Amino acid sequence: MIHVEQHGPVLAIRMARGFLGRPLAWTTAYWVDGLLIDTGPRCAAPELLKVLSQVPVNQIVVTHSHEDNIGGLEDVHARFRHAPIFASPRAISVIQDPTRLRLQLYRRLVWGVPKALKQVRSLDDVDNTLRTSSYTFRVIETPGHSRDHISLFEPTQRWIFSGDAFIGGMERAWARDSDLFSVIGSLQTLMSLRPERLFPSSGEVRRNPRPELAEKIANLQRLSKEVSRLEAAGMSVDEVVTCLFKGESSMRLWT
Repeated sequence: MIHVEQHGPVLAIRMARGFLGRPLAWTTAYWVDGLLIDTGPRCAAPELLKVLSQVPVNQIVVTHSHEDNIGGLEDVHARFRHAPIFASPRAISVIQDPTRLRLQLYRRLVWGVPKALKQVRSLDDVDNTLRTSSYTFRVIETPGHSRDHISLFEPTQRWIFSGDAFIGGMERAWARDSDLFSVIGSLQTLMSLRPERLFPSSGEVRRNPRPELAEKIANLQRLSKEVSRLEAAGMSVDEVVTCLFKGESSMRLWT
């Protein structure tokens, strides 16, 4: 499934595997001024290419190496071989060998397995800055959701392309490799940039995102303090989960 929205000069391309006519989980690639940010899952690559056939693609960057962000890379590279592909140094080894992701069955089913791609360059090669004809994007390290996560900041427009560094609402589940304190630090970094528009992987674009960023930071800080308090009181992990969340999320059963 695919859904395309225009946000001024930015094209948001939301993609998902459909099941009984409904999306299982949306993820979003963004196109702006010839720059493609993320490529969505492999299962949606043919539909992504149809959208990209209507615009120039001069360079490609990925925010992190999860399968729903790099899955379309090989297909996009085959169509736009002239366009260099950039990623953080930590993400390159996974892009070149996606078996490092060690995907569980549900991830294979929901998004598909990425193909290996060797032709990827480090963002260090361009001094962590990507330029198009009209914009300049600074690379901001935003680990937490994954160790290799970066975001892109356009200082003139005050845009942030945040990948999964920001996820709206309060999550009921996180992946094992997520790190709470790194997430909080990355959100504080994004907040300090005073963004006026935020483009997350969910595709739900935020205007004036600072109040929502501040609320997210405060909620996660409160959560960390509650965990510390209950742990200091001698509670086990299972007891803390029951106390704070009324037990594990049902998502754990199938993930």
